[in-house]
Parts: sequence; structure tokens; C-alpha cells
Amino acid sequence: MEFVCNESRFVVAAEPRQHWSFQPLARVNVPEVANTSRVRNEIDAFVIQGLDGKGLTLAEDADKYSLVRRVYFDLLGLPPSPDEIRAFVQNESPQAYELLLGRSMESPHFGERWGRHWLDNAGYVDVQGLDNDAGIISNAENKWLYRDYVIASFNSDKPFDRFLLEQLAGDERVDWRNADQYTAEMQTLLVATGFLRNSADDTIANELNRRDVHHQILERTHEVVMNNLLGLTIQCAKCHDHKYEPLLQTDYYQWQALFQPAFNPDKWLQPAARQIPSVSAAEKKRIDDHNMQLDQQIASIKGQIAEVRKPFEQQVLDTKLAQLPEPIRADTLTAIRTPTDQRSEVQKYLASKFEEGLKVKPDDVAAIMTGPEKDRVAEFEKQISGVASQKRTFQHWQAVYDAGPPTATRVLNRGDPMSPGEEVTPAMISALALAKTSDVDIVPQFGSSGRRFALAKWLTDPQSPAGSLAIRVRVNRIWQHLFGRGIVKTTDNFGVTGTKPTHPELLDWLSGSFIADGKKLKPFLTRIMTSSAYRQSSIRVDDRCLSSDPENTLLWKQRVRRLESESVRDAILTVSGKLDRSMGGAPIPVEPRPDGSFVIKKEGLPTPTAQYRRTIYLLGRRNYHPTLLSVFDQPNLTTNCSERSTSAVVLQSLTMLNDVFVLEQAGALADRVMAIAETKGRWISTAFEITLGRMPTERETVWCQNAIIREADYHRQNDAQCSVEEAEKRGFARVCHTLLNTSEFLLVP
Repeated sequence: MEFVCNESRFVVAAEPRQHWSFQPLARVNVPEVANTSRVRNEIDAFVIQGLDGKGLTLAEDADKYSLVRRVYFDLLGLPPSPDEIRAFVQNESPQAYELLLGRSMESPHFGERWGRHWLDNAGYVDVQGLDNDAGIISNAENKWLYRDYVIASFNSDKPFDRFLLEQLAGDERVDWRNADQYTAEMQTLLVATGFLRNSADDTIANELNRRDVHHQILERTHEVVMNNLLGLTIQCAKCHDHKYEPLLQTDYYQWQALFQPAFNPDKWLQPAARQIPSVSAAEKKRIDDHNMQLDQQIASIKGQIAEVRKPFEQQVLDTKLAQLPEPIRADTLTAIRTPTDQRSEVQKYLASKFEEGLKVKPDDVAAIMTGPEKDRVAEFEKQISGVASQKRTFQHWQAVYDAGPPTATRVLNRGDPMSPGEEVTPAMISALALAKTSDVDIVPQFGSSGRRFALAKWLTDPQSPAGSLAIRVRVNRIWQHLFGRGIVKTTDNFGVTGTKPTHPELLDWLSGSFIADGKKLKPFLTRIMTSSAYRQSSIRVDDRCLSSDPENTLLWKQRVRRLESESVRDAILTVSGKLDRSMGGAPIPVEPRPDGSFVIKKEGLPTPTAQYRRTIYLLGRRNYHPTLLSVFDQPNLTTNCSERSTSAVVLQSLTMLNDVFVLEQAGALADRVMAIAETKGRWISTAFEITLGRMPTERETVWCQNAIIREADYHRQNDAQCSVEEAEKRGFARVCHTLLNTSEFLLVP
């Protein structure tokens, strides 16, 4: 079977199909510019060309203190330590900046930072369903393995095409169904398909295990994949041809057909049935057989216990029967030994009156057993524990695989699953299927339909329109994370209704460079971050620039960006010295409080410091997040998120001023500073170095000194038990709290 480019399907106007993003990547020549003094690499030539057209220039380079802080937050999501800052600032080598980038990218925290971006795009959460009840958390077993797979992939700089292939069709690349034992590669490939398990699935509840819900989950899954990888929204084509985009209703269902074998509404698998054992079928059978033999041994030992207990149980029963009137004893005993559904009316009456009182309870038997018999039972129970400890167990993975042979995919009239229409075959959307070179055979793979593997090949072929678009979308989002805005502003909409690229030639040149870099992220980031465009200052007041380009679309300065919610919390923990940098593993639970806030659960954690782990390892929910994260725009992942929104609201300031976590960390920061500062006179400068990455100005030092004095006076006057030393500590803790509340702490310079 092939993806067929059928010209008769193109009923939309020709012009939308010629939209720039639907065309194969163009070969772009680097422009020549008159002023080459700021051209560090080809990127600068494109940016300067755009600025020259408006008579504008790049800003001056950012100072070293700002630059090292920018690099750390962009690459690691964490602030640099004073030692790391000094090492860079004092290094006069021409290669100092490149060495800084290299060291940062080798940090394991790189994968946590850039993995979080991808998890947003994929819509990753740890819960199973729609998550509409704050108090009910439905975790999916070992779903976090996908999160750890993503982090490891970024740390190893896995090529993007391999990364996509594993997530879309990892199960179709190895014969895992017939394996005697799973290899490490098989585990990786199966766990990677958790990419497709991120749509909310509430069919675990039987009342929601309906055909219409099955279709909704299938639809959400393939819609998110399209938005993530192709930057298109196809939802409108579910019921009719799209009004504005060259997307047909048949496109919607032909794209859906690529995923239907795995999420087949005709052969639906509920969540518990869809997950797969973490051992092969052959190994599972060996485990089951092994455990069955142990169960038989346990049953035999329990039989021996029953023989020891039997006379004592009879003795207890006889004693209880003796308390009944003699005429009804035999009838009552017969009644309780007769199956419930076979009792006569008289027996039902006798059982209702006396059955509960005649039950022989374990405590009754233990009370009359003699020492030797108790010892024999204890020995048997010890044997049972020993046998039971030999049982083997296994866990489950949230993977995706075909749920049997494919069934027909049909166009649904007005999107109604109860009103199926014509059958369609799997295919790429028509606007991206114009090139015959991109036709891909669909060949069954290891017991699977092969449809998702064919899709992965199409999307990773840079010569095809679909592959070209996937590269452009990926490159644009990388640019967005480094500049605060994509070259295409609408990062989730590369269609006709999306915005035009501000630097179209640069976008295609970057896409070609990404391919030339082996589709690896680290060399591509190095290429962008070594440009003057990235390294320029974010502080520039220029009326000519503001009047010519008020939104800074031409990049006449770097954009000031606020930290994302996770980096706010992680930065606070870093400067306080409390951050637990351990990686991977099950998520740290969060819980609602009666006042409506959400906090990290502190009880029952694997280690005392687990509550201070990086935010990426907290339990991810769709709609309910720890309060500190919520006020700093943690996205609700009902589907996925291609761009974080950034707001500036009063609640952010109120939270930073009053949140218990922030206050605790401010106190910890004060303790840390006082422990490492050589004298009291170094408190303020050390606090500035740790929190803001620089030394305080003379005015700032005076302000802080006065604040400490005022706070200390207040505490001495209002707390008779407060010593002078304690009052000073409290005053300094308030200064540390103030530093955490500064805009400078919360911004990427």
C-alpha cells in the first residue's frame, strides 16, 4: 500500500496549497552585508540584513554577567553559582564563551531543561484521565519512564529523526512480541511510544467506555501529533472541509487512519489492558508458571495449618452451639452449613438469628490452642513467608502498539461516530503530499500494520513537503526558546491563517543547517547561541528602533524574558542551597489543601530531600499545579502546549511575598549566606552574588543595611526574647526574601 497523491482530491483553491510552509525547503544563500563587524556567523548576516532595511543595528553585546546567567537559564533552567560566574568573567580566552556553552550542554540538567520543552509539546502529564477533580489523582503506572526517556534522549543528543521514529513507531522497529527476553533497546523503543499515550483516557470507568469516547481519544491523539510536529490545527476538518486552510475532511480521516490500528474504536483497549508487561510474553509465562508452583506449595502448607487448627475450631463451635437451646442446635448447624441460595425459610430465619454468633474467629481459636500447636502453626506460617518471598513480579509500561489487524477508517458525517460514511485509506494530508518522491510504502512490521513507521519515515524525510514542514516547526520552536518568540510567531499554526515569518530566508537556512548538523540539538544550539544576535544586550533605549520596529521583530536587541514557572521554583531552591539534583524516577506527589492551594506532599517520600527535587520530577497534572507554579503560568495540558504564556499579575507578587515555601527558602538562603560569608560585612554582597549573579551597587548596599537595622529594631521591640544576634538574622532573612522578589531574579537578562 502507498501514500497516494490523488489529484482529484484537491478541490481547494491552488493558492492556499502554494503556501510557503507547505513547500520543500529552499536552498538559501547567505546575504552579504556592508557592516561585517558584528557578523559572528551566518545568522547575523540574515538579521543584520533585515535591520539594514530599516536603518537599524544590533545592540551592543551583553556584559559577561548577563550572558552567563542567560546561558545557564536557557540551557539548564538553573542560575549559575558565584564560582561559575567568576570562572567565566575572569577567563580572557577567546574560546571562553564556547567552552561555557560546551560545559553547560554536557550537564545532565540540559536534558531536564530541553526535555521539559518537548514534554509541553507532547502534552505529557503523569495522570491518566481528564483530571477534572482536584482531590482525585489517577496515576498511570510507570508513565514517568517516558519523561525519563525524553530527558536521556536530549542529554545524549539523539538525532531528531531517530527521536521521532522511536516515539511514533518504536514498537514497529523490533520483534518484541516474539522475543524471549526484552533487550535494553526493546525497552527504550516501547517506552518511547508513550509519546502517543498522553491524551486523556477515562475509559477505565465503564460508564465512559463508549464508542464516542473511544473516537474522542483517537482524535485528540492524532490532533496533538499534527500540532506538535507540523504546527497545524486540523480539528475543523473533522466535520467539514476547513474554511480557511487547505485541509479537507478526507484529510482528517486519512491522517487518522495512520493511528487507528493502535487506538481502534472497533477493538478498544481500556487503559489497564493497553499497558504491556515489562517482561516479554515468554518471560511472563515463565514467571506465571514459577509463581503457580509456589502457590501450590503455599496451598499445601495452608492445608497443614488447617489440620492443626481443625480440632480447636470444632471445640470453639461446640462451645458456641452449647449456648443455644438444645432443640434448635442441630437445625441451626444444618442451616449455616447449607448454601445461602438453597436454604428453606426456616433455615434462613435460623441463619439470620445465629450465623454471625456461631462464626469461628481466628482469635477464638488462638485463645484455646496449646503451646506446641501454636509453635507448629507459627513454623508453617514462616514457611509460607519464605515461599512467598520467592515469587517473581513485574511492572507495566505505558506503550502503544496495534490492537489487532486494522479495521476500516471512515469519514464520519458531521464528525458523528454513529454516522460513518465512505471508507478512506491512510495518507498524508493532501497539501503536503504533492511530491511523488515522498510516497512511502506501508509495509507490516513485526506483527504491526506499519502505518506509524511509514508516517515517521515521511516526517523525517527532509525532501518531502511534510518533512520540510516538520523541520521548520522544530527549528522555529528552538529559536523561540532562545529569543522569546519564534521566527513564525504562531508556533502552533504554520498554516495560511498563521503569521508570516519575520525572517523567511533565515528560517529555511536554519532548517538546512539543522539537517547539516545531523538533526542534533547541541551543535545547532551552539550555532545560534554563538551569534551576535543572541549575545546582544537586552537593555537598549533607542527611539529610532522603537518607532521603526516597536515589537522588536527585527531583533535590534535581545528580548527580556521572565523565567518559566519551573525555573522560578528551581532557581529559588538553587540559591537557597536546598535543590536535590538527583534525576529520574517516580514523580513526587502533590496534594490539595483545604484553603484551595496545592503543595508538594512531604510525607512518605523516598528521601528527606525529595520535596526539593527539580520541578520536572513533581507529579504532572493537567489542571491542578502547585500554587507557586500556577501563578507563574504553568500551562493546563488538556491537549498540549507549544508556547508558554507569560502574564504579569498581582497574584505573582503576593505569592512571592507570602508563600510558605518562598519564606522557608528565603530563611535557608540567609542561613547559607551567613555560613559561607567571612564576616557580617560580607552578608549583603554574598547574597547578591548568589541570587542575582553580581555584586551590589553602593546604593543597594546602603538600602540593605538600613533594612536590616529597621527589621532588627522591630523584632527587638516586639519580642522580648529576641537577642540582638537573632534580630539581625531575622532582618537579613527579610533582605534575602526581598532579593527573591526582585524582577532581576525572575528575569532572563
